[in-house]
Amino acid sequence: MKELTKLFKALANERRLKILYLLAKKGKGTVSSISQSLGLSIRSISKHLLKLEDTGLIARKQTSKWVYYSLNDNPKEDVKHLLRILRRRRRK
Repeated sequence: MKELTKLFKALANERRLKILYLLAKKGKGTVSSISQSLGLSIRSISKHLLKLEDTGLIARKQTSKWVYYSLNDNPKEDVKHLLRILRRRRRK
């Protein structure tokens, strides 16, 4: 139950939802690219990404130079349904 509460708190924030929709649409993004797309500060985006990563909604992949964020391909069961919905919206 605690995990679901954390998940819904994360989803209750409009900026985090915008980040999720952007990642669903583009596939992946860096803090900088997400910041530019949404017109928010890098600091703000970083905080939101940490919260989303903590819930299991997004995953991060570090290359030698950049960190890329994307929707999580291996989410916990309680998150899978929500990610399916986001991915369906990407196709529209």
